[in-house]
Amino acid sequence: MTRALLLLVLTGLSWVSVGAVVGRVGRRGLSLPLYQVFLCFVCMVCGAANWLASPTVFLPQAGCPAATWAGVLEATLLCGVFEYLMIQVMGRAMAHGPHSTVWAVIQSGVVFPFLMGSLFFGVPIGPSRLAGIALVVTSVFLHSSARDNAGTSDDEGGNAAPRAPLRAWLVPALLGMLCCGTNQCCANLPSYLERGQEFSGAFRTLLCYVGILLAAAVHFVVRWAGGAKPSIPTRAHAGTLAAYAIGVGVLSFATSQYLRFPGLDILQRHHCGSMGYPVMVASCIAGFFVYGVAVLRERPTRRQWLGVVCALSGIALVALC
Repeated sequence: MTRALLLLVLTGLSWVSVGAVVGRVGRRGLSLPLYQVFLCFVCMVCGAANWLASPTVFLPQAGCPAATWAGVLEATLLCGVFEYLMIQVMGRAMAHGPHSTVWAVIQSGVVFPFLMGSLFFGVPIGPSRLAGIALVVTSVFLHSSARDNAGTSDDEGGNAAPRAPLRAWLVPALLGMLCCGTNQCCANLPSYLERGQEFSGAFRTLLCYVGILLAAAVHFVVRWAGGAKPSIPTRAHAGTLAAYAIGVGVLSFATSQYLRFPGLDILQRHHCGSMGYPVMVASCIAGFFVYGVAVLRERPTRRQWLGVVCALSGIALVALC
């Protein structure tokens, strides 16, 4: 159990790199869809390398139920689709609002996998967990009701970022929370299925990025059909995006393969499956808030500080088994 918690805490801290890069891409006006395409190719190369290196452990042994195969394939592909959508709205929100606050609001979607485990897989629910959900929701309202401070943070050049109305970042942040929660439910589902834990972390991670790539392809087609001409990035911009994708992709694939999915599987074997994402998200929110204050020099309001405290306290209560 302690090992599982350590794996998931490290996973949550690694997610700070994802939010940091998305924020930088959004602020610099680079192509977020193109970044995700690069990221997918990096992770698919990592997945193919794992398949070639360990073909016997990449997939479950013979006799795995067809329903489990269907459930794992559908869940992991949809996990990727909703991750793509989450990143798109996150980039829009971070382009106009305070990064740490946007990140905290989006990651509050952690209540979704908790409810899935309780409602559909018999994970017990009690007063402490209900109080935890209330605190997480309260944190969202505290962040959204705080006085808009997007203009009080500094951009990468040390200049004050222009002010933007609250709705410019809050609406996409709330949509991101919905996509985040759905994404986490899909990622957690294989751990609950019969023999679903036999699917390796590398296989599940690979399918997640296949889902992201499919969503990106549909997005490009829809925009092209709507008359939007694809913008061709400069060589410098493409090189920057590729560098970001290689760094984040290798880290993300490794943490999913060796930390996230093994940690979720261990918790499920201890009948605490709904505890996984609250632990990861709590670590991530804490890490990203520190990043926002120390690196981005954002100056949170008192309500936003209180919102983070409520989010972490609520996640801790939700995580109690």
